[in-house]
Amino acid sequence: MFAVLVASVIGNALTFFYFEAPVHPEYNLGDSFWYSIISITTIGYGDLSASTVGARIGTVFFIVLVGLVAFTTTAGMLVDWIFDLRMREQNGMATVQSKDHLLIIHFPNETRVRHIVEEFVSDNNHKKVDIVVITDKLQTLPFSHPNVSFVRGSPLEQETYQQAQLSRASKAIILSTDYDDPNSDSVVASVASVINHLSPHVRVVAECLSLSHELLFSNLADVSLVYTIHMANNLLIQETQDPGVTILAQAMTSNKVEGTMASTMVDPPVGERLTYQEVAVKLLSKDINLLGVIRDKKPHFKFGDLFLSPGDLLVYISSHRYTWQGLQEAMG
Repeated sequence: MFAVLVASVIGNALTFFYFEAPVHPEYNLGDSFWYSIISITTIGYGDLSASTVGARIGTVFFIVLVGLVAFTTTAGMLVDWIFDLRMREQNGMATVQSKDHLLIIHFPNETRVRHIVEEFVSDNNHKKVDIVVITDKLQTLPFSHPNVSFVRGSPLEQETYQQAQLSRASKAIILSTDYDDPNSDSVVASVASVINHLSPHVRVVAECLSLSHELLFSNLADVSLVYTIHMANNLLIQETQDPGVTILAQAMTSNKVEGTMASTMVDPPVGERLTYQEVAVKLLSKDINLLGVIRDKKPHFKFGDLFLSPGDLLVYISSHRYTWQGLQEAMG
């Protein structure tokens, strides 16, 4: 039907030009196509009209008898296609078209997922990053967000990740299935294993409910574990013993508050041989507060005898996230 529509536009334009050009030398082929398009779309500005018998007959045949039918049918098919695509997206059945996006796997509840989405995009560097929610527990996503798409399928099946464009994603957050589910950590570890196998380049952050289940993730490279329940319990105790700690902790871990916690890897070469005590003093003069250094997955908080070394991860509080080059420039 689209071919018929195109043929109608071209046929009417050529007929109009053939019969009208001798009478109106100012008309060119572009005017003829303009006349044909505004006629078949029923806009009809009136700036051009068929004055010869041949052009009028051509308009009746190509526009009235053939073109209008083709146009309305094509428009209807286009509307149906857009509606079907929208419904497939809402039902999680469409293939996403994102790149360098974040995957959120599992949907324990709407409040948690919405909070994670809003916190993630509130960072200036991630405002325009697409987010794809993957779960087989929902028929449709219960909320709408311009950055968020939905894929309905098992997080353990390759087809689901093809639909979610895992190969083009950059990060993945694997949430627990439910805080009351005793098998949650096993499921999360299985999902992490699938992602690691299909796309090793994707950085995975996995929620683990029990410290004793760390062994489930031991064979997975570059998977960061977050022990949410353990950390929340620690914070409750800390606030009980040291009132006010939670105010600072909440601010440090939120992208919505200026002065968030960030991390930067030390890249070679490091240049001048400095202790981290000296590094901390230099950074503090630029309002960058060095909290700790992670070396070989072990945190260090005493800086006097610890020297700057490639591969170290610096954790600090600042209003900006820095590359290692940016921190070097801040240190002068």
